[in-house]
Amino acid sequence: MQSVARPTVAAATLLGLLSGCYNYDPIPTPDPRPGMRVSAQLTDSGTEALATYLGPNIRAVDGRLVTATDQHLVIAVVAVKNRDGIDHYWKGESVTLARSEIATLQQKKLAVARTTFFVAVSLTGAILGLRAFGAFGPGILGGNGHPNTQ
Repeated sequence: MQSVARPTVAAATLLGLLSGCYNYDPIPTPDPRPGMRVSAQLTDSGTEALATYLGPNIRAVDGRLVTATDQHLVIAVVAVKNRDGIDHYWKGESVTLARSEIATLQQKKLAVARTTFFVAVSLTGAILGLRAFGAFGPGILGGNGHPNTQ
């Protein structure tokens, strides 16, 4: 492989892993753990009660769970989703949600099979692209494995 090919393939692999596919699954226990990536879908009354803090017509709050009690959840917010499907990104500001304002609480988990497929397709595309543009191939390395100097 030529020197440019290895970093390009490594970058394609890293990009594939960083942009992995995720699912939101129900949390298996009633007590979520701090640090979990969660999505809290709000009730209609929760949307109204939190409008001054989150914005109008917000249907879900996504972020890292900071603390959980019987009455409240504190979430470091990454994004809020409005009812029109538009995401508004935040910088990790903490928001306290009453459990009565939450319709469902889900955990964000890596979808291993889809991510593996995505990485494999990305790598194949990167390698084929590099080959098409001559980044590596039969003419780059000589028969003894050393670069051609002619």
